[in-house]
Amino acid sequence: DRINGHPGGYVRIAGKWRLEECHPSGCLTDLFIQMAIIMVLKQTINNVFEFAGPWLCRWVKMNRSKKLQRKCAHCYLKDESEAKTGAELCENCKLRDWLSNYRLSDVDSFSLFNEFLEMVIQFSFTTIFVAAFPLAPLLALINNIIEIRLDAIKMVSLERRLVPKKTNDVGVWIDVLEAIGVLAVIANGLVIGVSSDFIPRLLYRYYYGPCANGTVTDIDCMAGYINNTLSIARVDDQNFHNEFLPHQMVTNSGLNVTFCSYKDYRNNDDYSLTPQFWLILAVRFAFVILFEHVVVICKFIAAWFVPSAPMQVKNHRLFDKLNRLKEELRSFEA
Repeated sequence: DRINGHPGGYVRIAGKWRLEECHPSGCLTDLFIQMAIIMVLKQTINNVFEFAGPWLCRWVKMNRSKKLQRKCAHCYLKDESEAKTGAELCENCKLRDWLSNYRLSDVDSFSLFNEFLEMVIQFSFTTIFVAAFPLAPLLALINNIIEIRLDAIKMVSLERRLVPKKTNDVGVWIDVLEAIGVLAVIANGLVIGVSSDFIPRLLYRYYYGPCANGTVTDIDCMAGYINNTLSIARVDDQNFHNEFLPHQMVTNSGLNVTFCSYKDYRNNDDYSLTPQFWLILAVRFAFVILFEHVVVICKFIAAWFVPSAPMQVKNHRLFDKLNRLKEELRSFEA
């Protein structure tokens, strides 16, 4: 409302187009719908295309490639273990595994980049907008349980074998995830403190509402909250007539509209912002700063207590290194 203006004084781009406003129920409703589409529909479509692409490529290559001519008993057997021991293999049998692997989808050193990127994007949506869509972690878990099996089938049956390389961690992706974690704390603080009605409702309950003095016990503390958040626009204002057509100021029953209410904290006379607005704004930013500091401190404390690699894995690496050093010493002694 601060950006879009008010009835009779809407902000327009190039003096023509009004800025889009949030739904009366709040801006979180639009974000909730977008997150539901991303976490359900988009992830499902990505899994289908990610699996169907290599499968179709393999099917096309198998149909286009020339089949080997059968020349020995092994060629007629579905399982090589059923062949007689000591039987000589023909050249077709020796090349069969090579050809079957060649027909699979090609891979390179950047083949895992898209896999990491997909997980990082999912982690970003799940953590940054979890306050607006609490089901995101559950949907991400269900998607990953399904996708880990699809990726296993794809890497084993639909793609060529990856060349293994030794590494200590996932590289720069750790720094990316760390940055996303800090950004998620700030974003969730802004969503809760600025975009939602958490702060206005809290202030009304304890400062502006019927329970502000702490003596009323037989009434709902949130009674009158809706009316408190509404301001009045006068129809007799000339600027109001410039924004709306004449038929828009008449109800369906034929009554002329004398005033209308809109969600904002403004004076009814000159549309200036009320002291309640500035108090709510100050408390919003104070909450964001406090929330961000507390959660970031808790995050770094948890990261300090939880090691990047389990102690069992570290001990296994050390024992493996010790055994290799012993073998090298024996080789030198021999």
